[in-house]
Amino acid sequence: MGSQQGFQGESAVTHRDKHPERRGTTVGMTAELRFVRQLLVKLNAGLSLEKSLAALGVETKDRRLRTACKDLHAQVVLGYPLALAMREQKYVFDDCVICLVERAEQNGTVAAALPSVAQYLERIGSLRQAMHRALDRPLNVLAIVLLAIFISVVGLAFLVRETLPDASGARHMVVSRADQIAIMVAGLVRVVWPLVAVAGALCFLTLRLAPRHLKSRARLDLIALKLPLIAGAVRWTGMACFTRSVGILMSSGAALWEAMQLGAGAVTNLSMRETIACTIDKIEKGRPYLEALVDAGFLRRRDVNIVQVAERRGTLADAMLTIADGYEREAVDHVRRLATLVQSGSVLVAGGAIVIAVLTLYVPVFILR
Repeated sequence: MGSQQGFQGESAVTHRDKHPERRGTTVGMTAELRFVRQLLVKLNAGLSLEKSLAALGVETKDRRLRTACKDLHAQVVLGYPLALAMREQKYVFDDCVICLVERAEQNGTVAAALPSVAQYLERIGSLRQAMHRALDRPLNVLAIVLLAIFISVVGLAFLVRETLPDASGARHMVVSRADQIAIMVAGLVRVVWPLVAVAGALCFLTLRLAPRHLKSRARLDLIALKLPLIAGAVRWTGMACFTRSVGILMSSGAALWEAMQLGAGAVTNLSMRETIACTIDKIEKGRPYLEALVDAGFLRRRDVNIVQVAERRGTLADAMLTIADGYEREAVDHVRRLATLVQSGSVLVAGGAIVIAVLTLYVPVFILR
């Protein structure tokens, strides 16, 4: 097969990083998408590439991207290709975006390729944002609610200490079992609250800072693929991003092996990226690419016939985009279910914490007062 044979030669992308997880972060797909759309509008309006970049160097709000636009303008004026100038910006731009621009320049026009670049950024970015929102927002709200409950419980624990012993010392007052429990809980809270506060702060900082460290993030990503509720959403999102990237890159003229190498960067899960890298190595050593993709979990067995027929017809890129549509639907369904479960779980945890605080501390205090 032609696609299989393309893996046998020396890779034309050896100058690119085969391990994108080790490189710096880009400005983000939202900022890149805004940049591409503004550049496309200016080019369609008749401005030259140099004037368009000069204008974006003034208008762009993102500081890092604004600096990059000024550098791009300076290099393009000197005669450098736009793709080469983008690659020199220390990982400001996504590798797939650079490849699409590079292919467009080889074909003689940049404006004609920018819609494909915008499609890539929009589709991949929306999948990533949906996955991020499903987990991040509910957990942030839960953290704030639990912090408020913790502060209230600690404050009330000192109030219980002052109120209940005085009441129990009065001759006309009989301390009930509930009051005794409240006193014990208040005493326990007064003793352990500094430890709980420190432990909670450390856990919060760990979850926030650990993903910035490569090894810690790799462990977290591996754990995510093993959790029952999260694994499906993470895996389908990664499959959809990878397949969509491969299809768009092949539509621009990239070979399958090059599209796979670059498409790995669209997958945020480091464990899945490593799986893609191992799969590419197996294909380069002579293993059939369909078999390797199926075994790695990036292609369903029922899609193999579609790919084989499309390859014979020369429409492999369109087939990959069609398959990506199905993967995106699966990803959206899994992310939606995950978001519902996380939101429901957050409400139950917060509600349970409130109920426990009320039953153990608030009720006895207000009854006695």
